[in-house]
Amino acid sequence: MRYLLAGVCLLVGSAVQAADPEVTDIRAVHRHGQTFITWKDAAEGEAGAKFRYSLYRAERPITAQNLAEAELCSRGVLPFSAKLYGSAFNLKDRLDPAKPYCIIEEGGKPLPAWSGLAVHTVRRAGKAYYAVVATDEKLQPVSAVVPGRSATTQAVEEQPGPIQPIKLYDSKERKGPAVGNTSITGQKGLPLHLTLHGSQGQGGGAGDYGDYYLFFGTPEMGYRDGLAGVFSVEEHRRKEGNRLFLRVRDAVEHPSGSRAMETFWFGYLCVPQGAKHAEPRVYPYTESQLLWITRWVAQRYQADPERITVGGSSSGGVGSNNVGFRHPELFAAAFPSVGRVRRVPAIALDGKFDREQGALMADGKTPYYDHVDGPKFAAAHHDDLPFLGWACGRRDGYATWPEMIDMVKAMSAAHHGFAFSWNDGDHSGGGKAMAAIAKYYPAEKFARNRSYPAFGNSSLDQKLGNGDPKDGDREGGINLGFDWKEVRDEAQLWSVAIANELAKAAMTVDVTPRRCQQFKPKPGSTWRWTASTGASGTVQADEWGLVTVPKVVIQPGQNTTLTIQAGR
Repeated sequence: MRYLLAGVCLLVGSAVQAADPEVTDIRAVHRHGQTFITWKDAAEGEAGAKFRYSLYRAERPITAQNLAEAELCSRGVLPFSAKLYGSAFNLKDRLDPAKPYCIIEEGGKPLPAWSGLAVHTVRRAGKAYYAVVATDEKLQPVSAVVPGRSATTQAVEEQPGPIQPIKLYDSKERKGPAVGNTSITGQKGLPLHLTLHGSQGQGGGAGDYGDYYLFFGTPEMGYRDGLAGVFSVEEHRRKEGNRLFLRVRDAVEHPSGSRAMETFWFGYLCVPQGAKHAEPRVYPYTESQLLWITRWVAQRYQADPERITVGGSSSGGVGSNNVGFRHPELFAAAFPSVGRVRRVPAIALDGKFDREQGALMADGKTPYYDHVDGPKFAAAHHDDLPFLGWACGRRDGYATWPEMIDMVKAMSAAHHGFAFSWNDGDHSGGGKAMAAIAKYYPAEKFARNRSYPAFGNSSLDQKLGNGDPKDGDREGGINLGFDWKEVRDEAQLWSVAIANELAKAAMTVDVTPRRCQQFKPKPGSTWRWTASTGASGTVQADEWGLVTVPKVVIQPGQNTTLTIQAGR
């Protein structure tokens, strides 16, 4: 006959057998809309590597008898899950005692070695109890529910609310020569730039300087609730004014525990825990993360909400397109470099992504390839989008030349504000062409509440060619060289002074007022335009209320003032 005593299996009439796996030291604490559950794993070191953990929640104490009635919040939680994000994407690092553990309360101490951690985002107010069960790698339970050890016996009061990150380091505490130029001064109203790194899947955290934060995501931010992430906030000293930089980390803890998984700053193909569908779909989890982080940082640091921009190279360029360019309610401008603008393969957490057919988005209806098609998005949206300034090499084997041409055509046809620069480089060298974008279209020129001229059909544009990298100008740009000032944005009048430093002779360009705050022409209305060169004419607002004045003449070294006003 077998008896279970305090988790130790005894066999009557024989020697004591090996102890059954047991989860101990469970604790639950609630703050800012989330409950943090910690415990001691069933075994330490390599002996504990074979276990996974499931988290249960109920409104009454959980026992072995009523476990089946409890809510399964998370399953497959990796061993030693309290390791700090970025330091333990694989088992070797999780077993390394030198790798840091999480701090779950600002100013608190790291969790003890061999701890487990799961975070539950609260959806309704009330009292809750939690239990943690150890499983094998196939998620079959191997430990018992023991009140007071693996199950809480005191209720935790829970309340839904905005989640909050945990500050791990202050910018003034970081070490290194750049600290003096990146520490936070507390100045209000600064512009904020979200910078997205390229492929960096080997591990690590966010920026090396600035204020550093750990957060645990909601179910909208990952395949299971409470997946961790980090970001840092720096303040750069500049002659033209200080600027905040936000650095985030594009990596997800893979359920296998063997590696980090990058997401192209967008999301991935999966069947989320708790999903009602069986087939994998593409969820924009990283997009949700980025939007939440950016809004939180803008509010916390009292940045200027009208002057938020985004940029990045390679996969960071993909994210700048797929996230930044599609959110005009948040970003004033996006600056992608050597990033694809269509048919970006989705990373597959579950199943296998079909590169030819693609997959469906989370709604089960929208084709993923349609969702991430930059030219299609630009053509379909005629309202104000973030200014888009991007660059690429003609010989880039990843961000292909034909899709760059399609993007230029779509942006031009919809009269969006944009500029494109290129060289004859490959994926490594194409990014050098961003220098022209930075020169003529610096981020500080754009704000969501500030009108500007969108240019099109510039007579100085170089030849893109027919899509073959060998056809067209080796180096060049679209809408380069321009500067503008003295924008007047009124209900019945819009004007601007335009120049182009690249002009060696008289040149022409189409001009469309964009992001107007007061100037709102009705579709079909007629407007008179005049230019300081002496030219004049009338133009009709298109079906979206956009007014485009064609072939405005600009002389070398001179400003042309263009005025659009009511009347014939």
